[in-house]
Amino acid sequence: MIIAHGGNGPGSAEQEMVRRMNARGVATLLFDAYEMNGFQYRGTSLFLTGATNESRQRMIFKATLGAYHWIRENARIDTSRLYIHGLSNGGSVALNMAAVVDPAHVRMVFSEGAPSAGIGMPDQIRVPLKMVFGKMDNYGGRTVDDWMHLRTDPCVVNQPAKGAAVGTAQRCSLRVNPAAQGLSPHQWAEQLQAQGQPVEFWFYDEAAHGLLAGAIDRGMRTYGSGPTASQRFGWIGATSNAANRFVADLMKSIKSSYP
Repeated sequence: MIIAHGGNGPGSAEQEMVRRMNARGVATLLFDAYEMNGFQYRGTSLFLTGATNESRQRMIFKATLGAYHWIRENARIDTSRLYIHGLSNGGSVALNMAAVVDPAHVRMVFSEGAPSAGIGMPDQIRVPLKMVFGKMDNYGGRTVDDWMHLRTDPCVVNQPAKGAAVGTAQRCSLRVNPAAQGLSPHQWAEQLQAQGQPVEFWFYDEAAHGLLAGAIDRGMRTYGSGPTASQRFGWIGATSNAANRFVADLMKSIKSSYP
């Protein structure tokens, strides 16, 4: 399993995914995409609020695509049974990876807590995609019920990533229709489902943003500084029951994809 980390870098949720997958016999590859892109960040709070989603996602996508190509050439790995998981900004990267990987190698992609803003969403995918959301995921929301999967953002906050497949960012970006409103992750996935593409939703009760981030924290997040600073909702984590159900669903899907 290739793990694409979120906007905060490879943190506790990603490390917990590694721990749980390894304990169940799944090898994992987790990396710091920011440092691999030559960006030596210091101070997660400043980085989270001082860099845009699209800039973070472009770095994570570049590194994740590179990891995929590296693994395909690694003789020690069974390259017929690869999986990709991404959280938050990494979730957006994961769903974009579903459009560029070879189904002869990648069996399934898990996109968890993907936001609407960033590098866009592809028009077609090549492998089965699970869209994973906690029902309490309001991370970055302006109101308590500004749910991640239903949230839309103006096109101006999007920019396509080099190497990604054609998708919404070609029609809705900083340079194309910047004043228009983009699709929510839910709207996008429903469109693909209507076309018969292999997308499935996984929703979890008792869960917010990052199902493996620990106990539920109903905290707020401050974006920016000084008089322009804004408070946003930022609920993270899940109950142990929800986290365990998620991992059980992951393993069931992985095993069901074996030949």
